[in-house]
Amino acid sequence: MEDALKRIYDAVAAAERECGLDWRFSYSKLALRGEGAFEIELSREEVWRLLPARLGEVCAATERGGGEEPLLAGDVVVTRRLLVPPGSRRLWVLSSVADVRREPAHSAELLTQLIMGETALPLKAEGDWFLVRCADDYHGWIRSWYVRESDLKEIAAYEGSANAVVDASVGYIHTSPDEKSVPVSDVVAGTVLIAAPEEAGFRSVTLPGGKSGFMRARDLIEKPERVSPDRERLIGRAMRFLGIPYLWGGTTPKGFDCSGFVKRVFGMEGVVLPRDSDRQAASGAPVPGALVEDIRRGDLLFFGEGGKVGHVAISLGKGLFVHAYGDVRINSLTPDDESHDEKFSKIFLFARSVLG
Repeated sequence: MEDALKRIYDAVAAAERECGLDWRFSYSKLALRGEGAFEIELSREEVWRLLPARLGEVCAATERGGGEEPLLAGDVVVTRRLLVPPGSRRLWVLSSVADVRREPAHSAELLTQLIMGETALPLKAEGDWFLVRCADDYHGWIRSWYVRESDLKEIAAYEGSANAVVDASVGYIHTSPDEKSVPVSDVVAGTVLIAAPEEAGFRSVTLPGGKSGFMRARDLIEKPERVSPDRERLIGRAMRFLGIPYLWGGTTPKGFDCSGFVKRVFGMEGVVLPRDSDRQAASGAPVPGALVEDIRRGDLLFFGEGGKVGHVAISLGKGLFVHAYGDVRINSLTPDDESHDEKFSKIFLFARSVLG
């Protein structure tokens, strides 16, 4: 039995690899449904379609009929079930930051984070947790208290009215235009709000989900009609996050990991990047030349051992770079610079430009 189960898992992994996926972007769960009978849940249709063939390769499986009919896998029977998200419903994040974890438990690994107003596809529920597929295809579990299941029309109506973006690392919504008044919520950089004109240094704001209050006007900027990425503005955003502590899985000014920092900074410039450094390393175009002088401000630097990407930073030019490592900090590839980091100089791999 254990051998058959291993071969089933191997078949799922083979199907995922064929689709260019791994556990970050594809969910599967095998459950016993009777003696010698199993059901496997799958979140990706392409994996669901490939599984019969991959089972056939690893354990001489045959498919009886089509659709949801069982597959014979050696001495066990496997039924595959595709998790289909609701067509017009999304989970709408109403907290300032929502953690997405590897398993439905607060002790589980933090994979990534969403911020207020972002959405995710609900795939299934277990108790107070939802299995979700995020906009960047990341899969994970989110606690129900962070989100509300909402119709796409409601979300679109809010987004169409939203006219301001939180520019402060962390800002606060109050019940009245007074910083000493009772807080309603906090919000982080990049959150989009509906804001009235400024009055006495404050703006009345409406949050996703309908809560309202007052926020300091200087913590907001107008939402541009179109965002044209600008290298110097991007660098300015990155520098404002200096000193923010490292957090594995973090994507906000409450704590960043290396790729979460890059993703958030570029996202605020309208540039959508993958979640992790290995995927970001395939974005944009290689920087021509092999010299530090060839790397422009705003290019991405990639680092890793054995040729495998494991870290990413934003170039500040002249060998300097800003990255999340312990905290958001500046280091240099140039040996005679006081911020030189020998470790990163030794494992620097290449640079890529995603801004053209």
